[in-house]
Amino acid sequence: MNIGIFASDAKGLSILNSLINELHEHDINYFAMVCQDTQLNYPGHSNNFTHLTNVETSEEIWSDTLQVNIPFKPDWFIVQRERWEPETSIIREFKEKFKSKIAMVEQNAQIVNSVETTLETYSKNRHVPMIDVFFDHSTWISEQKKLVGFTGKSVVVGNAKYDINLDVSDTHINNIKKYYNVDDNKKQVLLFSLINTAREDIYREFEKYIDEHPDYQYFIKPYPGEPFGKFQNEYFPNFRIKNVTPILEENHIWPMLNICDIHIGIIMSIIHTSLLLKKEFIDLSKTIGLDKKYLDVNRVMKSTNNGVEDNKQLWMNSFGFTEDNQLLDLLPEKLFKKIEEKNNNVWNCQENVVSLFDDYNDGKASTRIIKYLKENV
Repeated sequence: MNIGIFASDAKGLSILNSLINELHEHDINYFAMVCQDTQLNYPGHSNNFTHLTNVETSEEIWSDTLQVNIPFKPDWFIVQRERWEPETSIIREFKEKFKSKIAMVEQNAQIVNSVETTLETYSKNRHVPMIDVFFDHSTWISEQKKLVGFTGKSVVVGNAKYDINLDVSDTHINNIKKYYNVDDNKKQVLLFSLINTAREDIYREFEKYIDEHPDYQYFIKPYPGEPFGKFQNEYFPNFRIKNVTPILEENHIWPMLNICDIHIGIIMSIIHTSLLLKKEFIDLSKTIGLDKKYLDVNRVMKSTNNGVEDNKQLWMNSFGFTEDNQLLDLLPEKLFKKIEEKNNNVWNCQENVVSLFDDYNDGKASTRIIKYLKENV
């Protein structure tokens, strides 16, 4: 079996690194083109890619999209994003030119659904014909995706991101403590940012908490890409909330997740880490009214908020729509009644939330992925 892997940034690598390790340990032929930069990179436009392989070959097979020679035509080619470049073009080349099967290792935990996740799913379905399998974290997440119309083949394997990344060395933790001037005599708090409709609401809650606990140290984990896009002015030259330090490097996130005693945010992908590390987690989901806001179609149709995804024109352009009714047809009231019922199971869940994120939570997701790939070459 021959495997190819591609990751265009450090977040992507964090999702696929355990798989690379597992392939190496099992002496399965592979090549990987990966980037460790926090910001996304494009092949041919950056020298920041690392090339890994355990295959020696004199055969030269040129990839137009990777802009390199690859050692073989892979039976399987693996990515962790599919709706954006450069991955979209890379997937197409390996599917059509090299006749590879394509596997998607899902990076997000679709624990609850919203107007945005419904529209994202329709967008995702346009890429389904190119993807042979989507590796999901849990049965709950797979069912949530199907509820809003996902048509791809879903196989539940657990979350590969947590196979190895939670094991941070003491040396790395101590170095990061020095880098961020962490005071061991104080409690450290990690805030989780948002880029959606609840952004301003959650920041108000952060500010209230900071006022009530002025003696703690505060850090914030940005949403991926947030500091370098629309909200750049909120991070540079200084972060918008005084005495809060942003963690801008993706590779610094893992030790800081360990270092910080209290994690504050909403129920989304990142809190899986908090649960696994058994951190004190303060959930602001219902405090800021997400259970209602996420299902408010008018919020998107009227584009009344300052987020990224709650923007009608973004979705109209994405689907090539010219009339509002075309977008509204994707958001039927009957569907949202079902979504509300399912979401309430999450908002009101007090115990075993971690099982919603991952069916296994055993650090062996990559093992299950390889088993599937071998059985379906």
